[in-house]
Amino acid sequence: MTDLVLVDGYNFIFHFIKAKTMDNNSLAFYRDRLINDLIAYHDHKKKDVVIVFDARHSHNQARACHYYHNIKVMYSKRGETADSVIEKLVESNQKYDKIYVVTSDYTQQKVIFKGNIFRKSSREFGDELNRTKKQVDQELLNINRKSSPSFYNLEKRLNKKTFDDISKIRKH
Repeated sequence: MTDLVLVDGYNFIFHFIKAKTMDNNSLAFYRDRLINDLIAYHDHKKKDVVIVFDARHSHNQARACHYYHNIKVMYSKRGETADSVIEKLVESNQKYDKIYVVTSDYTQQKVIFKGNIFRKSSREFGDELNRTKKQVDQELLNINRKSSPSFYNLEKRLNKKTFDDISKIRKH
């Protein structure tokens, strides 16, 4: 079995990034960045990830759900909060060893505490996300250091006589 991480998307963006006032373009940027960070988190930590964005003021009559590289991205329907979606997901996903709910919403924190369900504040999870990104970057750097270059200069691939012959032709 694995663990499940449920992220209240806009709550995380507003509390961890501290982006209180932003336009729709900035919000879309941070939403996409968070999704990409959670993809890397999922791949490194091997935990299932669901991110829920509040769309209660939209015109969507139904929840929208998309998958990006094995993480589930959900948007609530009109009149429904991300908190209520997360509560329903917690109730319906008892197959996990542990369920972590990432939110800084105090009311949500009180509702979710029970059994195998744990709360992580946006700050705590943001710090964990940043550490994970640094670990992934370091692992990639180590892999690049250990691997041999796939491209060698021409003089390293040819014997000396052939290289000298080609050099003479290039000069003319």
